[in-house]
Amino acid sequence: MTPLILDCDTGTDDAVAILVAALHPGLDLLGVTTVWGNHDVAHTTDNSLRVLDLVGTAGTGVHPGCNRPVRPRLEELPSGRADLPATLPLPPPTTAAGAPAVEWLVETLRAATQPVTVVPTGPLTNIAAAVAADPRIVDAVGGLVVLGGSHRERGVTPYAERNAWCDPEAAHDVLTAGFRDVLLVTMDATFSAPLTAADTARLRDVGTVAAATAADFVDARIEWYQRDPAMAALGAAPLHDPLAVVCLLDPGVVAVREASVGVERTDPTTYGATRFAFADEGPGRPVRVALSADHDRFLDLLTEALGRGPSIG
Repeated sequence: MTPLILDCDTGTDDAVAILVAALHPGLDLLGVTTVWGNHDVAHTTDNSLRVLDLVGTAGTGVHPGCNRPVRPRLEELPSGRADLPATLPLPPPTTAAGAPAVEWLVETLRAATQPVTVVPTGPLTNIAAAVAADPRIVDAVGGLVVLGGSHRERGVTPYAERNAWCDPEAAHDVLTAGFRDVLLVTMDATFSAPLTAADTARLRDVGTVAAATAADFVDARIEWYQRDPAMAALGAAPLHDPLAVVCLLDPGVVAVREASVGVERTDPTTYGATRFAFADEGPGRPVRVALSADHDRFLDLLTEALGRGPSIG
């Protein structure tokens, strides 16, 4: 089993990532830390608790984290997204949140007896803050799988993916912290393998609470992405965060290239953009960058993981 910490700003795709991480027997989910991004951290924490309660894995702690960037942004960013509901349509949680995320991250990684994989799927604020609190925790992390950045795919701006754009300073800090194995799962990868209504039908046929819940969330995402002409034409939607988690189960689900990565932090026009220098053309330690994904392998991995846990009825 791979010891895993999931750091997320829980909305619908983060919820599916939590379900995969909590249910797959090859993953040992040590805890979930929550961060601002899609919504205020009070909501992302509540949503995470709802997801774990839903499938009977409430023993996995949820730890509320940072609610603002690690350092001030060039311009203020509203807390929450008006285009997305703040609360997932799941029963209210029956369990309470645990210790603060940064404190818990530092203590857990200090005490680790084997390398821990960390998968951040929201802004990198918590991870940057934990490294600032104790730089030695970098050595306890066996792998860092970051959902974020974009090479050619448009993000929240023509230049920047949302997680990097929310906290470019944190993204810079984490990518230059010296983690020994970094995989950056970009929007290019997630948009290359969107899910369709046929895929959600397959998930529903699995017959578990987790798979049916994931199917509902993907259907809602397909409806939301009707505003995107390319996705509307496909009748599909990307499912970003779970792709980062399933990379731990099957690294071949994504195609990668090595690159040095920089984050734009000073130019307001391209603020939050990720800059890639492939084939060791740039400064800094290279990271692995996922630029495309295999849709069928992705769906197979989701189906396998979400086929566990309580059945419907």
